[in-house]
Amino acid sequence: MGNVVKRAYDHENDHYLKPELTNLSVYEIEILVKSWKIVSSRFRESAEIIFYTFLEKYPHNQQVFEAFRNTPLLMLRGTPGFSPNACRIMNVFNNVIDSIENDPEMNGVKKIVFEVGKTHAKRNIKKRAYIELGIVILEVLTDICKLDNDGILAWNKLLDNIFHFLFEAIDGEGNCHFS
Repeated sequence: MGNVVKRAYDHENDHYLKPELTNLSVYEIEILVKSWKIVSSRFRESAEIIFYTFLEKYPHNQQVFEAFRNTPLLMLRGTPGFSPNACRIMNVFNNVIDSIENDPEMNGVKKIVFEVGKTHAKRNIKKRAYIELGIVILEVLTDICKLDNDGILAWNKLLDNIFHFLFEAIDGEGNCHFS
């Protein structure tokens, strides 16, 4: 399990250290792209599975979604806001996967994720919510894509890199200027 994702199982606070950036090998990028194609081929269904599982496993996160804050979990699917929120998560990962194929230095990933982090920091979304979402994404991908150890490692490395950029944005560190 990745650096930050593993620690999330052990900690109940929101004091997560920013993980180190890790280079992804060509092989790992191929694994990420191939496995994401499986999940994204059923985009909306996968999005809703990930989002529903996230809210089911970590129900305290439902409170940040005003549109369905007080809707019972079993009634969420089909409510206004559920599918669009689920699809936004998928869109971020679609953009990240598209970006790493052509940008192994991860400048595109940084730009994508940094913007998400800045926007969500204004809403006071805690780091723990991202870690919990990462755990769910990894579990769903492992199940749907039948990830082996190499696949799990590749996704953990990508998630650590994503958390690195998210935590920079949340903590007000760094910047995201590109030429």
